[in-house]
Amino acid sequence: MKKQILFVAALALTFAACNQNEAVDTFVATFEEAAISPKEVNSEFKLDTTGVFQSGNFIFKQDAQPSSAYYSCNVVSNHTDTNFKDWNDAWKSAVGGAHTGKNYVVWNLDFYGLDTIKLKQPATVPGFYVTNSIYAYESITKGDAYEKPFAQGDWFLLTIVGVKNNKPTGKVDFYLAKDTEVVKDWTYVDLSKLGEIDGLFFGLTGSRTSYGYLNTPAYFAFDDLGAKR
Repeated sequence: MKKQILFVAALALTFAACNQNEAVDTFVATFEEAAISPKEVNSEFKLDTTGVFQSGNFIFKQDAQPSSAYYSCNVVSNHTDTNFKDWNDAWKSAVGGAHTGKNYVVWNLDFYGLDTIKLKQPATVPGFYVTNSIYAYESITKGDAYEKPFAQGDWFLLTIVGVKNNKPTGKVDFYLAKDTEVVKDWTYVDLSKLGEIDGLFFGLTGSRTSYGYLNTPAYFAFDDLGAKR
């Protein structure tokens, strides 16, 4: 009888421990560990050229080449203003700041190879918060040297692809701009339909192109990767 009681008590403690572990969310990438951003544009910026950084349960690729002022992939920023003059201001969210905390990521395409986000172990990612970069927002709403402002029929699309064992598990599309509607708030994107994954890829496409290249600046901002709505 005593053995049965001890066994039941042990099971209860095990389940309690599991429930406590489930309640503690260590999965979300909040980017509060460090600010990793390009060039000394202002005192808010710091630079890391290691090629990868970690936050939450994720490993992020970053291509930083200070000698040529080239930066791409996942660039952590803590800018809180939305001032825009030229591409040096590209590393800002259209919101002006992060979704939570101080830091967020501005992503842009890496022309030197596929950019990627790896998970430390396979998991289902609930979702994350996205918005436009100030660079893309200004181009879409005001036009620039390459394009006029967006009109009816124009679009700017973010595609998120999940992978596991180097095979796609699915994709999620989210319009950062469509017609004259442009995202300027932090907006939740559900990624749960991707299923269990060990990596993520981003892609940006749009209606404004020349010679097969996107004219809209290929940047967007995201925060709290792995968060629930």
